[in-house]
Amino acid sequence: MWVTMALDARTRSSIFEKLRPILGDEDANALMSEFPASELDELVTRQYLRAEMAELRAEVQAGFAELRAEIAGVRQELRDEIAGVRLDLDSKIVQLRVDMIEGFRQQSERLRQQTVFTVGSLFGAVSAAVALTQLLR
Repeated sequence: MWVTMALDARTRSSIFEKLRPILGDEDANALMSEFPASELDELVTRQYLRAEMAELRAEVQAGFAELRAEIAGVRQELRDEIAGVRLDLDSKIVQLRVDMIEGFRQQSERLRQQTVFTVGSLFGAVSAAVALTQLLR
């Protein structure tokens, strides 16, 4: 496999100085221009690009897997929270029913007592009126 690597300035200068007496300035410059001066000047091979793309795909897939796991965790937290709210609401509804039944029972007892008092008072008043009428006759 052919790998082209960037040369640092010192190495480039050394090679150029060695080639100049053999090839001349123009040809030595032409030859040196084929070697990248920095990594940014390097040509990308298909193999390198495929390897980079495969690495990127793997990173993206790992990121998505991590995201899916996190979403699943949030879903479970929401389910647990909703279940807790339901339990709390159910217990409050049960307590409200108990309180309402007790309130209705107490109100019913008060109404019964008032009815007994009112009926007793009416009987007493009628009895007194009948007795008074018989006395006055």
